[in-house]
Amino acid sequence: MASLKVEDKDVMILRAGYIYRQRTFFKKWRRTWLVVCLGGSVRYYRNRNASRPQKSFDVKNDCIAIKAGKQCKTMLPPKDIDTGCLMEIVLIGDRTLKLCAADPDQSRMWHHAFKRAQSDKQLPTPRHERRNLRPEEIEELEEKSCWYCCCRKNKIQMLRDITSR
Repeated sequence: MASLKVEDKDVMILRAGYIYRQRTFFKKWRRTWLVVCLGGSVRYYRNRNASRPQKSFDVKNDCIAIKAGKQCKTMLPPKDIDTGCLMEIVLIGDRTLKLCAADPDQSRMWHHAFKRAQSDKQLPTPRHERRNLRPEEIEELEEKSCWYCCCRKNKIQMLRDITSR
């Protein structure tokens, strides 16, 4: 998996996965492997196993605005996907990256990853260092951390499914 290789300036991979990207010419949607890192680096690849990115940019330095959902008024999503899944990353030099997630939940997670990569805020402390925090404080920290929150919600849902049988 060469696309998950972390570069020196990257702190951590916030989100990596397939997303639809609208091509510049002919405006066709193509499924692309996208990697967003905490250090601000964003790279997209032709597929998951590609060794070199097609393009890369730095969200902290190059990004002007991150639009999502109904803010993307000029875009039409791929067939059978809701307009709430659209995202548009406006970059310097009249460049834009037009993206569309498969569903609204993934769209929110991608949007959160882009916002996190753009900000200079640090990640919450690791779980083993949270022993003295109240449960409300732990939930607040987990909501700020997309990757941890998603894993925790999936585990909680799995436990609920098991106990309800």
